[in-house]
Amino acid sequence: MSEIEAHLSRWREAGLLDEATAERIRAFEAERASRRPAIPPEERPGVIEILLYLGIAVLAVGVTALAAQNWGDLASFARVLVTAVPAGFTLLVGALLRPRSEPGLRRAGQLAWVASVALTALAVGVILWEYEPFGLARDDDRTPFLLVASSATALALLLWALSPSTLQLFALGGSCFFLAQSLGAWPDEYSSRLAGGSLALVALAAIALAETDYLSPRATARFVFGFLLAVGAFWPGFADGGTPWELAAFVAAALLLALGVLRSSFQYVLWGVLLLFVALVRTIFQNFSDQIGAPVALIISGALLIAAVTLLARLAPSLRRGVAA
Repeated sequence: MSEIEAHLSRWREAGLLDEATAERIRAFEAERASRRPAIPPEERPGVIEILLYLGIAVLAVGVTALAAQNWGDLASFARVLVTAVPAGFTLLVGALLRPRSEPGLRRAGQLAWVASVALTALAVGVILWEYEPFGLARDDDRTPFLLVASSATALALLLWALSPSTLQLFALGGSCFFLAQSLGAWPDEYSSRLAGGSLALVALAAIALAETDYLSPRATARFVFGFLLAVGAFWPGFADGGTPWELAAFVAAALLLALGVLRSSFQYVLWGVLLLFVALVRTIFQNFSDQIGAPVALIISGALLIAAVTLLARLAPSLRRGVAA
């Protein structure tokens, strides 16, 4: 039963309208739905756009294959060129396609820039490995990793500033994730607290910018950085942090749920419910499975999953109405 039919049935049972009125409402809604504009032809993926995607994929596969087959035989400058030239080429392609009026070509240019972020990070890593600039040693895993991740994040942020789009936000989110990993690897022993905490802080800052209209598209920012907040808050407590650090996941879940309700955002509610479910299940198995047994823990986990799905189902219509309003 559709949402409209459910409303009509409830209103008829309450005596608020008769069948003739309900039929007029159905006809009105059907006509309104038929008037919704179809996707304009220029918005649909075309042959040129698909070929550009294919070219970017072939370029990436070619770089990977060349590096895998001949890396040991290449001199240092050749290794740098193998990675730096494709990085510069994808940057140029993105810059040339970004001003085009055709949406498909603009999307292809944005994808080229996403590829350039990954290729630039690879090129910076190769330069650091081959030439050891600034006194960096090859056996130092911390500083080169941090420089590579910082370079990728800086480039992703610059490209987003030039072209705020969904793909650039995904590239920025991925770069921030690896930047947090590089920070976690900075101590002598990997620190999940530092990695997760820094990722959560970056995600919180990005969410604040998105909700104040400084980070767009807002829907994508909510999806990407809501996910990163959930990951960053979950990591410290359930890797090696112990019970006190587990509270961060529950606090983040409550924050995401509150944001979802206040801002009518299904993205925040989705990640909040999933984080709460995963944190509760992990807490049960990590701290109480010895006392209650694995079967009971599974039963509790199943009940929590049903509760989580029910909560999402109940909140989804109201959140969609809030977004539409």
